[in-house]
Formats: sequence, C-alpha cells, structure tokens
Amino acid sequence: MLINILTLLVGIVGAALVAYGAWLVLPAAGYITGGTLCLVWSCLVSRAAARRQPAGEGGS
Repeated sequence: MLINILTLLVGIVGAALVAYGAWLVLPAAGYITGGTLCLVWSCLVSRAAARRQPAGEGGS
C-alpha cells in the first residue's frame, strides 16, 4: 500500500518538475507540457479502469 502511494507521489512530483523546467525555458512550453502530461495520465488511467471492468458490464 505504501509503495503505491509513494509511486504516485513521485510521479506527480516528476511531472510537475518537467513542466516547471519547460516553463523556465519558455512559459508557453510549460503549459503545453503540463497539459500533455495530464492527457497522457488520463488515457492511462482510462485504459487501466477498462481492463479491470468485467466483460459484459457496460457503463450505461
């Protein structure tokens, strides 16, 4: 349980640092990087949730 929380926190901090570093180079690049990381995260979480859902159980 602790390793899962720690992994999530390290991932969030890493994403924030990447976006901040891009922002230091060019402010617009920081926002683009942050938005891209959010989109990638959303896609990965959606795929993981779809894999966990048993077959035949739709969301509707």
